[in-house]
Amino acid sequence: MSQPPIRLLLVHPDSSTGSQLQQAFCAEGFVVHVCADAAQAAEGLADPFAWDLLVVDGSLGEGAAGLCRQVRRALLPLPVLMLAASGAEADRIGGLEAGADDVLPFPFGLAECLARCRALVRRHQLGLEPTTVLRCGPVAMLVEEHRVCRDGSEVTLSPREFRLLRFFLEHPRRIWSREQLLARVWGESEAIELDPKTVDVHIRWLRLKLEQDPACPVLLTTVRGQGYRCG
Repeated sequence: MSQPPIRLLLVHPDSSTGSQLQQAFCAEGFVVHVCADAAQAAEGLADPFAWDLLVVDGSLGEGAAGLCRQVRRALLPLPVLMLAASGAEADRIGGLEAGADDVLPFPFGLAECLARCRALVRRHQLGLEPTTVLRCGPVAMLVEEHRVCRDGSEVTLSPREFRLLRFFLEHPRRIWSREQLLARVWGESEAIELDPKTVDVHIRWLRLKLEQDPACPVLLTTVRGQGYRCG
């Protein structure tokens, strides 16, 4: 069974060099999206699971370092290769201290660049346990890691909020009554003692944390007279 292509986000300010690198990567089976600056790349990183590798040119200076810090601060599961302006020790150390997993100094051969990219992805994948990812719109849940991200930024949920959101994400587009949610998320024995409006409270808390406009929810919607639905 063939392996899926490596999805690469390439950040390079020189359109000619960026195009050459893109062609070389695509010829080797990579799926490549090129950004000219750090601002475009930051938008591309909004979905933490869209890419397998980030390659950023060090000539962007603070922009390149900022992208590395964005990846590390958000705990994104993404290895980073920085293309250094030179082989000087200061450039190599600067890239590593910014958060890059590897630094490739200029000038470099395309074969070495491709090999380093494959090695980074391989090491990263070997170091991770398979992760279940549940999604709905801009929201993604890493089940085993007990993490939730919205537009690439991590959101802190209580254990009950996490379980309720996970239940919705595992059953998208299905309508659930308050009583059903109490029984399935809180448990039959606990549901007997609880006011069904407990569900309303937790839904409101989730909306405040996850919806762009909690007053007009699109992730967790109310179906009048029936209950709630995800998506």
